[in-house]
Amino acid sequence: MVSVVSDITGRCRACGNALRARARFCDDCGTPVAEPHTAGERKQVTVLFADVVGSMRLAAQLDSERFQELMNELFNRAAAVVQRYQGTVDKFTGDGLMAVFGAPFALEDHALRACIAASEIQSVTQRFAADVRRRDGISLELRIGVNSGEVIAGHIGSGPGRYTAVGHSVGMAQRMESAAAPNSVLCSESTAHLVEHKVQLGPVEKVAVKGLDEHVAARRLITAAPAKAIVGRNESVLLGRDHEMRFLRDRFTADRGGLVAVMGAPGLGKSRLTDEFTAAVESDADIVIARCEAHTTNHAFRALSRLLRELFAVTGLADEDARARTAVQCPGLDPRSADAQILFEVMGIAQKASPDTQTNIDGRRRRLVELTTRALRRRPRRIVLVVEDVHWIDAPSDAVLAECAALLAQSPALFLTTFRPEFHGELRRAAAEVIALQPLTDAMLVQLAHLILGQNPTTQQLTNKLTAAAAGNPFYLEEIIRDLADRGILSGVRGDYRLARPIGEIAVPATVQAVLAARIDRLPPATKSVLNAAAVVGTRFDLDALTSLLCEPVPARLAELVSAELIDQTHFVPHQRYCFRHPLVRTVAYESQLSTTRSRMHRKVAAAIRARNPAGEDENAAQIATHLEAAGDLTDAYHWHLRAAEWLRSRDLPAARNHWAHAESIADRLPDDHPGVVPMRIVPRTMLVSTLLYVGADPDADTRYRRLRELTSAGGDLTSLAVATAGRIWAFALNDHRVPEAVTLADELTEHLGELTCDASATGIILNAVAFARFADCDFAAALAAIDAIETVPGGVPMIELAPAIMMKGVIDILCGRSDSGQRYLRDGMRRARELPPVNRAAVLALPSFLVALGLCDVDDIVDEMREGVRRAEEVGDILAMVAAHFGYGAAGLRSASVPRCEAITSLRTAAEAIDKHRVSVLMGVAVAADLSRESARSGDADGVVERLWRTVDQVTHGGSRLLAGLPVEALVELLLERDFAGDRAEARRLVDEWKTRRVGIPGVDLWWLRARALLARTDGDAGDYVEAARQYLTACQDVGAHGRLAGARRLVDAGMDGR
Repeated sequence: MVSVVSDITGRCRACGNALRARARFCDDCGTPVAEPHTAGERKQVTVLFADVVGSMRLAAQLDSERFQELMNELFNRAAAVVQRYQGTVDKFTGDGLMAVFGAPFALEDHALRACIAASEIQSVTQRFAADVRRRDGISLELRIGVNSGEVIAGHIGSGPGRYTAVGHSVGMAQRMESAAAPNSVLCSESTAHLVEHKVQLGPVEKVAVKGLDEHVAARRLITAAPAKAIVGRNESVLLGRDHEMRFLRDRFTADRGGLVAVMGAPGLGKSRLTDEFTAAVESDADIVIARCEAHTTNHAFRALSRLLRELFAVTGLADEDARARTAVQCPGLDPRSADAQILFEVMGIAQKASPDTQTNIDGRRRRLVELTTRALRRRPRRIVLVVEDVHWIDAPSDAVLAECAALLAQSPALFLTTFRPEFHGELRRAAAEVIALQPLTDAMLVQLAHLILGQNPTTQQLTNKLTAAAAGNPFYLEEIIRDLADRGILSGVRGDYRLARPIGEIAVPATVQAVLAARIDRLPPATKSVLNAAAVVGTRFDLDALTSLLCEPVPARLAELVSAELIDQTHFVPHQRYCFRHPLVRTVAYESQLSTTRSRMHRKVAAAIRARNPAGEDENAAQIATHLEAAGDLTDAYHWHLRAAEWLRSRDLPAARNHWAHAESIADRLPDDHPGVVPMRIVPRTMLVSTLLYVGADPDADTRYRRLRELTSAGGDLTSLAVATAGRIWAFALNDHRVPEAVTLADELTEHLGELTCDASATGIILNAVAFARFADCDFAAALAAIDAIETVPGGVPMIELAPAIMMKGVIDILCGRSDSGQRYLRDGMRRARELPPVNRAAVLALPSFLVALGLCDVDDIVDEMREGVRRAEEVGDILAMVAAHFGYGAAGLRSASVPRCEAITSLRTAAEAIDKHRVSVLMGVAVAADLSRESARSGDADGVVERLWRTVDQVTHGGSRLLAGLPVEALVELLLERDFAGDRAEARRLVDEWKTRRVGIPGVDLWWLRARALLARTDGDAGDYVEAARQYLTACQDVGAHGRLAGARRLVDAGMDGR
C-alpha cells in the first residue's frame, strides 16, 4: 500500500493535522510532536472494519498486479477519509481495513466521526467502483461494520506500526462487518446508542455473530450528514441559571449589542442557557444559530459557512437559488464580483466552474469581515447571533467572527458564543462580557433529579447517590440516569422511573467518558502523566504524594491542570494540596490506566505515606489500606483496614465500620486454604455486629450474624460470637423493637457464659447486654442479677461497662419504689459517666431520661447535666450520642420551668428526625413520640397525631419494650378522649382494658395506666369511679416518688372533689 497512509505516523495533539514520519514539529501549527504512547491505556473508542465483498472471486478474475493496484487505490482513498475525521488506520488486511476513532487521542464524538467516515467511505467506494466496472467489467463492493466500547490501546510487539487496539470491542466491530450487507454500514447497539440522535439509522435487527449463541442487536446506517448542524438531546429544564438569564435579558432589553461569551465546563448548561434566552427574545429579533463540531475543527471557514448559511436562510436550497437569495440580502453585491465569489465559496454555493479569485487567505479574511459586517448592519430587524461550542471553531472562522464582533460592538446586534474554559482563541479575547457558569448547587441538582426520575418511592433513595456522582453537572446527571435506564436498573420513562433492581457503583456513561477523555488527551503527555498519577493518589492529593510517584518536575504541570479546570488548588501553605474539579474526571483518568500500572503506583503511594510520617501510621492507616487493597495486596490491606478501624473507632464509628466491612470483604475473597483465613473472617464480622447499636439499620446484619455463627462454630471461637451477640442484643432491644429475640439471645449467653474464656472487658460487654435485655423486658430481678455479676468480675470491668450498669441499677430501684437507693446509684452513675467519651456518656445519661419520660424524676436536678450532654454530643456528631442527648434534654426541658418550651420541643424533634432517618434508638423514640404528640395536637394536627400514635402503639405491642410502651398508649387515650369523635371513646376504653392485663406489675412503669383509667372515668361522667381512680393514681405517684406526675395527679383529684 502506498503514500497516503505510509508517511503518516499520527495526528498533532493541538490541531489534528496529519504528521509525517519522524516529524519533530507539526507542519501546520508548529506544535512539538509528542512522543507516542508506549504504555497501554484503556480507551473508549469506535472501531471500523471495512472489507471487500468477494475478494477471492475478484482476485481470481483479475491479474494479480491489477488486483493489488485496485486494493491500494481503494484503501488509500478510504484511509484518507479516516484521517480526515481524525481516525487512525490501525492495519490493512489485504482486502480490508481496520480504523480506530478515539486512540491514541480520545475523541468525544468518536462514534459520530466513525459513522460519518463509514458513510463517506461507501460513497468514495461506489464512485471508484463505477470506474472499475467500466474498465474491468467487475463489481466492486464494500461491507463496513462499526462498534463502540472499551479497548486496550498501546504499543504491542516491536518494530514499526505496533500501536494498535485490542479487546472485545475490536472483535465485535469485525463481526458487524461480517454481518453487513454489501454496500452498507452496520452499527452495533453500542454505536447506535451514541449516535441515534445525530444520524439516521434503520430499525433494530438481530444478526448472527460468530462465537455467540444468541443473535445481537444492530442497526444499519442510512445516512450521516456532517454538513448539517445537529441539535443534541436537550430534554431538561433550565435550573439554577436565573442570574445569568437575567443578565442576558437585561442586556437585550437595553438595546446593548456586542459580544457576550458563556463559558463553562462540558455539561453545565451553556446550550440550555442560550436556547432559553433565544426562545425568550425570538419575537423581538431574528435568531441565527450555528454550532461548531469537533470533526470540523480543521476545515477552514466551516463555522463561518454555517453561520452565513443560517443568516441568509439558504440551507436546503439548490446552489443557484442560494446565490440569488444571498445576493438579494446583500445590497450592492454584484453576483459576478470577486467579493461574491469569495462569499459563495465560503458558503459552499459557488459555481463549480468559477475562476479562482487569486486572493490569499488574509485578503479573503478581510473581505469576509467586510461582507459579513455589512450584511449584519443592513438587516431590517434586530439580530441575535449565536455560535455554540466555539472551542471547536476553525482558526479562520475564529478570526473573521472576532473582527466582526469588534466592528459591531456599538450596534444593537447581540453576538453570543459558548465555549469551554480551555478555549483561548480570538472570540474569547474579543468578548465584552464573559459569563462563567458554575456547577449547580446540591439543592438544584436534587430538584433536577426528582424531575427526571419522578416521584416513585423506589427512586428516592437514589437521589443522593446520583447527585454526589454528578457533582453539580446537570449533563452528567442526565447521562447517568439514562445509562441506568439503558442497563435495566431503572424502568419506566422520563419523569416516571422506578428502581427495577439494586444499584451498585455508578459507572461513568460512555457519553460522559468520551467528553472527559478527550479533554484529558489534549493535555501534553507530561501533564497527562501528572493527572493520571493524581488519580491514583485519590480525589484529594498533595504535591509531596505526586513527587513520590513521578521523577519529573510536578508544580508546573499542576498549574496547567488548574488552568484547564481539571483540578483545583485547595491549600497553598504550608503544603500545596489539590483536588479534582469533578470526581468523574478522576474516575476517567484512573480507569484509563492499565490495572498493572495502577497496582504498581498504589504500592508506591502506600510506601510513600509510611515513609513520610512513620509516627502517624495509625492516623494514615486508612489511606495505606485503601492503596494496598487497590494494588491487590489483600493480606496486608486486611491488617491495615483493621488498624484504621481501631484508630477511627472512638473518633468516627461509621468510618471504622466501613474499614471493618472492607476487611470482611477481603477475607471472604481469600481462598479457603489461606493461612488463618477463618479468624480473619471472624474478626471484622464480630466488630460489625457488636457495634450495630450505634449506627442503626443495616440490611446485611442478619445475614452477617448467621455467617458469623457458622464461622465461630467451625473455628471454636465462642468468645467472639458472644461479644457479637451482645451487640445484637443491644440493637434488637434499643433499635429494632425485637425485645423477645433479644431475651432469647440473652438466655443463650447466660447459659454458655461459664464456657467462655473472656477477659474482664469482654465479660462486662456480655453481661451488660444481658442486663439490658432483661431491663427492656421489665424482668428487673434478672437484670439486677446480671448487674451484680458485672460488679463482681475479678479484676473489675472497665468504666465504660461499669457506669451503665450502675445507672441501670439506679433506674430499676426507682421504678420499683426504692427511691433512696435508686437516687444514690444514679448519682454514682452520673459521676462515672462524666469520665466517659461523649458517645458513651450520652448513652449512659439516656437511662435516667427514661425516668424523666415516665415522670419519676425531679428534672431540675438533672437538666443542666442533660444540656451539657447535648453540647458534647454535638461536638462529636455521633448519631447515637445526638439522639440520646437530645432525647434527654428535650424530655427534661419540657418538664422544667427553667428551659423555654420551644427549646425543649426543638431538641425532641431533632431526636425524632434522627431516629426516623437512621433507625437508631427507637426505644427512646417511643417516649419522644408521646411528648411530641401533645405538642402537635395543640397546634391543630390532632387527627394526624392520632394516626401516628396508633402506628407507634402497634409497634411496641408487637415486639417492643414494655418499659416505655405505656407512654404512647397514655397519650393516645388522652387525645382520643379530647377529640371525642364517634368511636373514639370506645377505642380508648378498649386500650385501657387491653393493657390492664399487659401491665408489667411494676409501680413506676404502670402509673400511666392508672391515669388513663381516671381520664376515661371522667369522660364517661362516672364521678365515683373517677374520684377513686384519681386517688389511686395520686397514691401510687406518692409511693414511688413520681415528682413529674404529682402535680397533675393532685389536679385530677381536686377536679374530682370539686365535681362532687
